[in-house]
Amino acid sequence: MTDVLDALAARPGLYVGRQAQPHGEEGAAASPSVARIEVSVLPGSSGVMLAYEVLSPDEGLVHHEHAVLARASTGLVLTTSHTHADITTVLNETEPGYFPAEDGAAPFPMAIRLESPEPGHLIYTWSYGWADRPLEVRDVGDVRLVGG
Repeated sequence: MTDVLDALAARPGLYVGRQAQPHGEEGAAASPSVARIEVSVLPGSSGVMLAYEVLSPDEGLVHHEHAVLARASTGLVLTTSHTHADITTVLNETEPGYFPAEDGAAPFPMAIRLESPEPGHLIYTWSYGWADRPLEVRDVGDVRLVGG
């Protein structure tokens, strides 16, 4: 069975598409944004590096992230560093394509879901919470391969 890592490694390159905030006041008030994700295969083909940016016409660069999705001895691991925290977070896959932070592993409750519903199509979903806000889907990048 092909997993999201196999799908991305088979089609590296530049992915571009819509970035959305699907829920709540943030989603209703948000300007349309563009997601840009560069996918590169790691040496040895053990994983991929994802350079993820979100650009807003009103606020410029609103998200910048470098992540590595790799096959480890324990399964798939996603390591992410981004502009919303001053630490790198290591996330283990708990179900196909789903990488939640264990308690205390991240500065706030978070989870990332990676899906490739068809070749050259990536959906990168961020769920997070803070203070009194529960963990929920807050940002969805729906991107397609435009160059290789």
